[in-house]
Amino acid sequence: MEKQQRTRRTKRIEVRFGPERPTDLGFTIDVSETGLFVKSNTVYPPDTRLVLELSLSDRRVLSLRGRVMWAKRVPPQLARHLRKTGMGVELIDPPSEYLDLVKALSSAV
Repeated sequence: MEKQQRTRRTKRIEVRFGPERPTDLGFTIDVSETGLFVKSNTVYPPDTRLVLELSLSDRRVLSLRGRVMWAKRVPPQLARHLRKTGMGVELIDPPSEYLDLVKALSSAV
């Protein structure tokens, strides 16, 4: 797998996700135009396709589709101490609203 070349922005956003419907809960740690990292105790194997819903601060819900690129599961008692517990997700055709969100985060720095 080629390393992501896009700029990642740190942003914590509540995200619901799942293979068929978004039933699991997590939070983004970082986002980019091509993907995001989901911190969660629930992880899916690489190549799993996911439906994701980001809950934005203005109460909008942004629907996305993605594919798990990698996943790291640790025991729940260690999860709060480790940053990279969860999944790296590559987005499939992200909507313009998502790309606008990432651009806004980039210009805020």
